[in-house]
Amino acid sequence: MRSAVLVLLLATGLSATAKDGLRYRFQVWMRGSAAPLETRFDLHSAPGSVSRHRPWKPRMATWRLEAERDQGTPYAQALLLARAERLLYLSGPAPQTRREPILLRFGARSLPVWSLHTPRNLDVSCAFVEVAPNLLAVCDLSVRFPQGEVARMDLHLEGLSGTRTLAPAEEGTALLSTLALWAQSPVQGAAGAPEAVR
Repeated sequence: MRSAVLVLLLATGLSATAKDGLRYRFQVWMRGSAAPLETRFDLHSAPGSVSRHRPWKPRMATWRLEAERDQGTPYAQALLLARAERLLYLSGPAPQTRREPILLRFGARSLPVWSLHTPRNLDVSCAFVEVAPNLLAVCDLSVRFPQGEVARMDLHLEGLSGTRTLAPAEEGTALLSTLALWAQSPVQGAAGAPEAVR
């Protein structure tokens, strides 16, 4: 059962920016198209609970993606959010990550940058930022496919509305699983990318 929840805000006046969260832009270029399919969304995490079974164990947080409806039809937005969710990371450092000696400024905050070692047979570039102590999130991700309907996907962190309540998510390493799957067969990876959104 998926722990993440995709939400389309039904009224453009509603906004998640008052909550702690990360603001992303996700773009998908279909092969032969001059302009990308695009959505902007907020990522929030809900605190994990404690299991009722003994021995009691804390559960990891869940994440929620929210996009405003005026960006397109609910169907198109739901498809884009479902694909974007497979490219997200909200967890602690992994063996494939490495701290870099640089900082990136978001508003008044300067965040440490981490790099990600990606499979050699994939055309992927990725950088994380440490949004809270030992909590990494995707900052910039670009994936290019040599064939298939999808030519390129970009995920870009545009801002932070607060990170005090953000926590590692149960699905927080989804990006690593997606890259590992694509690395098994780059052709299959391209086929597994977002199909055309009509």
